[in-house]
Amino acid sequence: MANLDALQREHEERLSALIAERIGRGKESDLALVRALVHRATHLAAETKAAEFCALATYLGEMLGHAHQLLHGGEAGASAHRDDVH
Repeated sequence: MANLDALQREHEERLSALIAERIGRGKESDLALVRALVHRATHLAAETKAAEFCALATYLGEMLGHAHQLLHGGEAGASAHRDDVH
């Protein structure tokens, strides 16, 4: 697992440089970038068979929890989730 973590950090560093070129062009553009990264990552996992479906689903679930914590933190007065649904 240590090797996987090191490889992930290496990939994230490279991606950060690319993302920096695209980020900050407005909220809609930033959301489109996030969606594109998630969509492309999903295809990459499937095309290369890098992970079994259940492992990928579990990891994505963990990342959703991570995103929730980053966006809301421990804020008791955070906006209601029903305010921003699709």
